Amino acid sequence: MKSRWFRLEGIYQLLILVCLLVFVSSRFWNKKPTIDWDITLYYHYLPALFIYDDLKFEHPVEEWGKRHFYMKTDAEGNRFVKMTAGPAILYSPFFFAGHLYASLSDTYEADGFSAPYRLALLAAALAYALAGLYFLKRFLQSFLSPGIASLAAVLIFAGTNMPHYSFVEPMSHVFSFALVSLVLWRFEVYRKKASIKEVVIMGLAAGLIILIRPTNVIALVFPIFLLIWDKPLKGIQWWIHGGLAALLILMAVSPQLFYWKYMTGHWIIYSYTEEGFFFLSPEIWKGLFSYRKGWFVYSPLLFVSLPGFYFLFKAHRKEALATMLTLLLAFWVTFSWWCWWYGGSFGARPLIEFLPFMALALGFSLQWILKQKLWLKLPAFLVISFLAVWSIFMNKQYKSTIIHWDSMSKELFWKQFFIDHYVKDHDKYLDPPDYDAALKGEEE
Repeated sequence: MKSRWFRLEGIYQLLILVCLLVFVSSRFWNKKPTIDWDITLYYHYLPALFIYDDLKFEHPVEEWGKRHFYMKTDAEGNRFVKMTAGPAILYSPFFFAGHLYASLSDTYEADGFSAPYRLALLAAALAYALAGLYFLKRFLQSFLSPGIASLAAVLIFAGTNMPHYSFVEPMSHVFSFALVSLVLWRFEVYRKKASIKEVVIMGLAAGLIILIRPTNVIALVFPIFLLIWDKPLKGIQWWIHGGLAALLILMAVSPQLFYWKYMTGHWIIYSYTEEGFFFLSPEIWKGLFSYRKGWFVYSPLLFVSLPGFYFLFKAHRKEALATMLTLLLAFWVTFSWWCWWYGGSFGARPLIEFLPFMALALGFSLQWILKQKLWLKLPAFLVISFLAVWSIFMNKQYKSTIIHWDSMSKELFWKQFFIDHYVKDHDKYLDPPDYDAALKGEEE
């Protein structure tokens, strides 16, 4: 029995090897723009500050326009970038390595956009994704065997839209995923033995989670709910640990406050200006099941997680309640956004940071399956394997724009089923959204 679980645990090491081989062989930094659209907005802090010394973009170079960079303007005429600085902070070690290489090279321009910088951002995304999976499996081991924890972590990567955002588009989501997984893991350690060390790790990570995407604060509902339920601290210890965590969170988000103050004269602003939420009319069903961007449609392996919530509830009731509350709040807030499909993207990308909670339920589904007789276990794992392969194939389709970035329809989805080239009359089946209507809260 032990040898079997040892082999199953090795699936995470196998994933690392496969990912490194794919990364090196794909060379997306030479094939894709990489630094473009939203990524440019997240990334701009680094070259603007450390290469061009022009954070206000008073003398922008031409390359910024090619990368679809733009700034927002408030009622007072102040200009600023709407994206927060969290991803830039996590990019930074890789950025400095790329900048050093470009500066010493006779081949590449040290301009923040050449191949070494694109390689740096893609390497950062994959590194954080793999680190996040390690943190995730350590968290899952608090509830499941090491083998099942490893399998669940690998499947939550292979069976969702994570590969695209780990290999092709280094957006904020896999970085958030890594930090959420880290907080969950260290929180379980903290529950066993409360210590200042864990408070420091969780406080800084929680602050970065918020700095990456402020709505990611929802992921902290899980530990907060359980802290309130467990009441592990009393008296002065509660104040020391709580106060330290709050201070560390403030420290982590402070770079953004200083940026806003520098750019606008105000410590806190709403940087998305006219873009907002419609909390009374969230598009939860569309966000989860539509052919445009449905989470379960483009990450079908998540269906296997659903029975796991029942088994999780039977074994760990309060953790199940915390998980479901966190996910429900995430669905409500995420799909209340005016552009519930989140523009050009693959699947419901803002929910990548909440995949650790689905992985917990997935682990309990896998645990139940592995206890069954072979006649049930074998077809179950054949279905799981098929869903994982299908998901990986859809990641490939999206990279090739066979799956459209914002206009998929039911007809086109099924016509392109396991087809790696454009079907006849591909564009005829597109269903483009109306962005102007959606911005006003109308049917898109």
